[in-house]
Amino acid sequence: MRLKTRILLCACTLIAVAVTVCCTLILGIVREQMHSDAAEKAEEAFIEARRTISSVDLDADVIDTYMIYKVHDVDSSDAFTLSRDGNYLINNVGFSPDSYMNINEDYRESNQVFVRVFGKNVLLTGEYVYCSNQRFRLTMVTDLSGIDRDMRALAWKCAGVGAAVTALFFLLTYFLLSASLRPVKKLQSVARRIAGGDYHARIAVKNRDEIGLLAEDFNTMADAVEQSIAELKEQNARKQQFINDLSHEMKTPVTSLLLNSETLTTRTVSDEDRQRALLRINEQAKWIERLSQKLMQLVMLQGSIELVSSPVRPLLDAAKETVADSLARAQISLIVSCEDRSIQMDFDLLRSALVNLIENAIKASDPQSTIELIGADNQIIVCDHGRGIPKEEIERITEPFYMVDRSRSKKLGGSGLGLALVKQIVDAHHAELRIESEVGVGTSIFIRFSDAKR
Repeated sequence: MRLKTRILLCACTLIAVAVTVCCTLILGIVREQMHSDAAEKAEEAFIEARRTISSVDLDADVIDTYMIYKVHDVDSSDAFTLSRDGNYLINNVGFSPDSYMNINEDYRESNQVFVRVFGKNVLLTGEYVYCSNQRFRLTMVTDLSGIDRDMRALAWKCAGVGAAVTALFFLLTYFLLSASLRPVKKLQSVARRIAGGDYHARIAVKNRDEIGLLAEDFNTMADAVEQSIAELKEQNARKQQFINDLSHEMKTPVTSLLLNSETLTTRTVSDEDRQRALLRINEQAKWIERLSQKLMQLVMLQGSIELVSSPVRPLLDAAKETVADSLARAQISLIVSCEDRSIQMDFDLLRSALVNLIENAIKASDPQSTIELIGADNQIIVCDHGRGIPKEEIERITEPFYMVDRSRSKKLGGSGLGLALVKQIVDAHHAELRIESEVGVGTSIFIRFSDAKR
């Protein structure tokens, strides 16, 4: 069942119950008031009848006749009964009203009671009266059929008014709900559009009520969904670019391997050419090995690593030893300075990160220049005085396969994976990677740790 239908049913049920209760209370009050008025009039008529029956001293033989005469002399005498010692002297009402009465035996006070006789509501007013020391029971029967008819007519009017009020309330509620729930229908429409791929669809918020706030929250959710979709598309694009770049990077060494191997297997070459081809094959195979190892490290770093507290100085020395041959070929000096500190680290991975940074610094530096490897103030810093990096490129150089100077990087054996690997290693150490560079001046790369200890 739809929400609108449920609300309408609940509201109409409540208003119907409320109208019924109110009408019942009103009818009860009116009926009570009409009975009270009838009782008051009956009391006045009874008192007047009692006054008509004068108390005189008479002989016992004529007392009954006298009382009968007096009762017949009363207005509306057909509504009265007169009895003595349980025997009716006058009874024109068709039943025995005294059996319903509980007239006080000790006091001369009238007694009234409402009873239902032969399907009619009647009011009985009775009292003992005395004549020549003889006690008679005088009772007046007041027919309340007129009141009952009036009450039934009033009840039908109340029912009609209640039905009209309920119908009017239903119509007003229907239109109010339709107006109030119109934004919900718009929300449903926009939700379907978003589900269909229109991620720019939004709801115009005009009110600040609950539904307006819901619409705002929906728009916020839609913004988040659109942003997530955009990020997913960007990630997919980057993955595709990753695959394209990887294929491109692999193409050159594989082609070189095929050409050199084909030369050795299909042609007759000199010993010098054979040695040159073998060296070329060896170089290209090492390039593929380095590339595959770095790619594997990038994949494996998606999980967590175990960090152990280790001193920084041995780490820097190990990195320097690893790049010693590269430094010698490039005729570049590496100066290491370090404070006596320890950090939580994976020694091999962090050494790989520093080696990548130093090799990049070597590629960016000229011969006879100097590179600095510094451990101080909870940081490890690699500084060079080479070509530097343009500011607009700094944000992207940690992306896989991204190269500032692609032609030069290929010439120097670069793959574009080094800084991406460094970024993931630093993130795995819960550290911060920051790059400062100026074209023509040099580059400083900072790895800042939060748990360094002396």
